Amino acid sequence: MEGRVLLIEDHDGNRELLSKQFIKEGLEVAEATNGADGVKIAARFMPQVILINTTLPDMSSLEVIRRLREINRTKHTFLMLFGDEENREERLASLESGANDFIDSPLDPELVALRVRNAINRKNLDNITDPTTGLPAGRQVHEELLNLLRTPEGDWALMHFRIQKLDPFREVYGFMAGEKLLHDTGRLIAEALTHDEIENDFIGYGGHDDFIVITRQERAAALEAEVRAAFAQTLIEHYGETAYAQGYIEVDRRQHALAGLRVRCVTPANGPFYDIRSLSEAIAG
Repeated sequence: MEGRVLLIEDHDGNRELLSKQFIKEGLEVAEATNGADGVKIAARFMPQVILINTTLPDMSSLEVIRRLREINRTKHTFLMLFGDEENREERLASLESGANDFIDSPLDPELVALRVRNAINRKNLDNITDPTTGLPAGRQVHEELLNLLRTPEGDWALMHFRIQKLDPFREVYGFMAGEKLLHDTGRLIAEALTHDEIENDFIGYGGHDDFIVITRQERAAALEAEVRAAFAQTLIEHYGETAYAQGYIEVDRRQHALAGLRVRCVTPANGPFYDIRSLSEAIAG
């Protein structure tokens, strides 16, 4: 898949029309029929673009925007609203509230898909998201680390998840299979983070097959255990039952263990931290 998009739309015809076009374009699609479900799905699915109908049954689109901008995992997501082209006040209010774009109804699926893809490409080119995982990267990760330095007495925990033994996996199963394992690992970490509904936690891609997570100290140990268990389970799918059962793969007649997770966690008690370099060195171990 080349990107993730969430549709928050209660009209079945529009939702089906757009979903088909997005899937045709190679995008991964999630759907919600009301604002409340859309916000919950967004925090778990972490799409790069969210399309929001301005006439939802349970809340205004402005309220949906407000909630999405308050959640750390979705505050930078590209928000695209669609509604009546004659309602100028609605368009202005949406853009002033934090929407990035507004599309007039009736919708042209091909045009919408093109604008969605352009939005995803801009975020990738601007080093805001990682194209493989779809997660915040580069500048966004840097910004979150700076926020930790500004709260040296906070209750935060900075966690570093690195996939080990991914290179042998890529050699045997191919580059795209390796990218899928990387993508799926980011997804399972994001899903684990949603289980306690903490809105100010964060997940980003750090590069070099690793992920950066910021959560509360009290959550860190349980989160690590949850992610490890989910990761071990997903390896069956990626390696196949035979390789998973034997516990290794062979590359050039050498045995290599299956991929695993190395996890590091630091808190303010491990400091003081004076800059991002000192934080990075601490979680690198």
